[in-house]
Amino acid sequence: MPVFEMQCRLSTRVFQGKSTLPCYNDMKLDIESKQEALTQKYVKLHKHTVTVDYIEYMDELTTLNGCRPDLGSLVWSDPKLALTCYFGPCTPYQYRLHGPGKWDGAKQAILTQWDRTLGPLKTRPLGLNEQPSQKNFLLLSLVFIVTICYMLQALFF
Repeated sequence: MPVFEMQCRLSTRVFQGKSTLPCYNDMKLDIESKQEALTQKYVKLHKHTVTVDYIEYMDELTTLNGCRPDLGSLVWSDPKLALTCYFGPCTPYQYRLHGPGKWDGAKQAILTQWDRTLGPLKTRPLGLNEQPSQKNFLLLSLVFIVTICYMLQALFF
């Protein structure tokens, strides 16, 4: 859905006259070259008519829209945020850091995205003093021994 949001943001700015699109011939050549590249990259199926490379396409849209994050300048102003953007997942929050549609909460959302991702996976807290039960250890040992015996039998008999 982030692609649709960025397309809507760009089209709204174009309709308002705040942003301009490239000329028709440039867009036509760009479409043809991208279609050629996609046919070489992906299997040709009738259902893959609108396949795009997400990050490249979003970067292109955000460049036209004027809200592409500048990680180079971000390194100097906020190194932690720059590293999180560069090495972390590419999330739509990054396209709300600068330019039109800027959101003041984008930085905090980027820095805490792993908390929101991993939080639901913590269904129950484990105590620090919990030791693996002897029953589990014996069961795993038995499985390991049976596996080794089976492999030896397959190799030598």
